[in-house]
Formats: sequence, structure tokens, C-alpha cells
Amino acid sequence: MLFSGEITLKRVNQINRYLSVGKDEVLRVLRVDKVKGFIDLSKKQVKPDEIEEIKKKFAKSKKVEEIVKELSVHTQKSMEYLYKNIIWPLYKTHDHALDALNLLLNGDTKILENSKITDEIKEELMKILKKKLVPKPVKIRSDFKITCYTFEGSDAIKESLINGEKKGTKEIPISIRYIGSPLYECSVETINKKEGFEIINAALAEVKKTIEEKGGNFFLETNPTVLGENEKSIVEQMRELKNKKEEEESEEEEEQEEGIIADVHEDIDIKLTK
Repeated sequence: MLFSGEITLKRVNQINRYLSVGKDEVLRVLRVDKVKGFIDLSKKQVKPDEIEEIKKKFAKSKKVEEIVKELSVHTQKSMEYLYKNIIWPLYKTHDHALDALNLLLNGDTKILENSKITDEIKEELMKILKKKLVPKPVKIRSDFKITCYTFEGSDAIKESLINGEKKGTKEIPISIRYIGSPLYECSVETINKKEGFEIINAALAEVKKTIEEKGGNFFLETNPTVLGENEKSIVEQMRELKNKKEEEESEEEEEQEEGIIADVHEDIDIKLTK
């Protein structure tokens, strides 16, 4: 149950301006009546900085449920049994069970050393993890400018870019692309974010060193960043704009209604005085 007084700090005239059908909301549990089965919730007591963190945690938990559900089908064990013997104990040693499963996939065998499950279940779990937790590569990009007005000119620029690309590896190659004189883009795609940053920084340092030795100049336009890490989807942006517009309209209507009520009360007071 979400009471109207727990939706927002403002007075609620129309609930659909704050809550819409089909939209996921982050709410705080206030009270739980175990006998009657009632759960009292609050929206206004959720801090804005908590919402994104809770959504990420919820997405992780959904991923864990997918893994447990598939493991239950393959091993003929109940989901409750698997949660009790694999998942729930992981929360005692890690922030989230999915973090622990990722470590297990990367070779940390200590994760399940105290587990009571059989070797057959462990083997099946590893098969599912390899299929479900395949890391997606990220693109790390940095923009820079180089100029060279010495005799070597364009040859010096070409040499510096080639030397920069040589800092890449077979697993993580470097791509340097011409954008528009004198601007260039340096990027890598990798599943290992830390190693990707190290390689792209080494490439930029090599370009800078080579061009400066030739009498040219190097200017770093943007530091290496992961593309899309802080970007929101178009749907999310449109939803936020719509909600913001509805809230502003609601505030205006509430202010107008309060003004009308105040005028009526003042008029009543005047008539009563007369």
C-alpha cells in the first residue's frame, strides 16, 4: 500500500501526475505486517541519489535469478535449494552475489570452497556462467590535435600516428582515425577496461613524444573515456522530459488552486466581518 501522503512532499490532487501505469518505481518499505500480509511503502522518502544505485542492484538480482532458474532446470534441484547453498552465502562475503559469480568465472575457485553442492552442480554452474556472463567490450576514446610546421611536416605526423598505433596489442589493437585537421581520434575496444586505459594512454604518450621530437605540437582535447558509460537512452531522456513537464504543470495548477482557495477564504472573512 502506497498512501497518497507518501508519494510526494507536495499536496497530491491527481496521482497520475506522479505515478503512471507500467512504470517501475523505487520505493522504501516503511512497515511490514506479517500476519495480514500488508506492506506499507513510501516514494517521498527515497533519496534521488539512491534510485540509480537501487536500479543497478535490481538488474544484478534479475541476472542472478536467471542463472539460478537455468541451473535449477539442468540439475533438477529447487531454486530455494540453490539459493540457500550457493547464492545467499555469497552476500556474507561480497556486496552482491553477481560480483562473486563474476570472480568465480574469472578463476577464483575459493568462492565455492565452503559450499555443500556437488561437483556436478559446480560444473553445470560454470557452464551457465560462461554463457550468461560473457563480458561486453567497451570502447575507450580520446581526441587530440597534432600540428607540425617543420620541414618534415606531414611525414612527421604520419610517423607519430603509426608509432602510437604500435602500442596496441593483438588482443587490444589501437585505432587512430582522422576527424578533421588537426583533430584525430584514438580508440580501443576491449573487455578489460583497466588494460584498455593503460594502452590508450601509452599510445597518446608515444604520439606526443614522436611529434615533439620532430618539432611539432601535441594537444590533448579529451581525456580517455568509456563511450556510453554516462549516456542515457533516447527513451529515458524523453521520459524524464515528460515527467519534468508534468511536474511543472502540476505545480502551476496547485499554485492556482491555492490562490483561488485563499481568495475565497478572504472573501468569506470579509463578508463575515461585514
